[in-house]
Amino acid sequence: EGRQRSDAMILCSFNPETNKMAMISFLRDLYVQIPGYEDNRLNAAYAYGGFDLLKETLELNFGITVDGCFESDFEGFEKIIDTVGGVDIELTAAEADIVGASEGLCTLNGKQALTYARIRKIDSDFQRTSRQRKIMGAVFEKAKTYTLPELAVFFSEILPLMTTDMTDDEIMKLALTLASSFSEIEISSYIVPAEGTYKNAMIRGMAVLVPDLYEIKKLIFEEYLPM
Repeated sequence: EGRQRSDAMILCSFNPETNKMAMISFLRDLYVQIPGYEDNRLNAAYAYGGFDLLKETLELNFGITVDGCFESDFEGFEKIIDTVGGVDIELTAAEADIVGASEGLCTLNGKQALTYARIRKIDSDFQRTSRQRKIMGAVFEKAKTYTLPELAVFFSEILPLMTTDMTDDEIMKLALTLASSFSEIEISSYIVPAEGTYKNAMIRGMAVLVPDLYEIKKLIFEEYLPM
């Protein structure tokens, strides 16, 4: 209801010709230009102007055109995980202690998955976003086992739990594109900024990551996006 700074931002890019998908996390502390506002952390763009401004910011800084956005709040995230019957995640001892589970491979329910996705104190935001992509990947793996009728039911259950700027027709077209070979989609996982493409800085009292936009765009378009 009240729009806040986005806690996690993952770009999903799908190439229907090669059946490959990339999940690219954009760290929220990236210091970027935000159209119409003073330079700030990337996650401020969503708070200032929602989907539209976030998409403009991604295009201005990274050259990426985003076709559509889906947003889930924490409650919706938990329900989505519970809808697929939980996700199977390999936990370290430190992660298991925070989540309230056992070390090793565990099936996390929605509440546990949200806790796992937000862990930061044992390492950094880089590892934190890796955990988020692991959850997304685990949801995909669950969904890959569904038949087409089961996928249709799955989408009908999770879409009301999210906010989107896509029309019903656009969502249906996307779903049909994905569903035709959903079980065979090959998923890769990346993070922006990668090691060596940023520097830590303190700007206006904010601890931020100043990106090397040239090197980051080179990685995105030459390595990350599915070819």
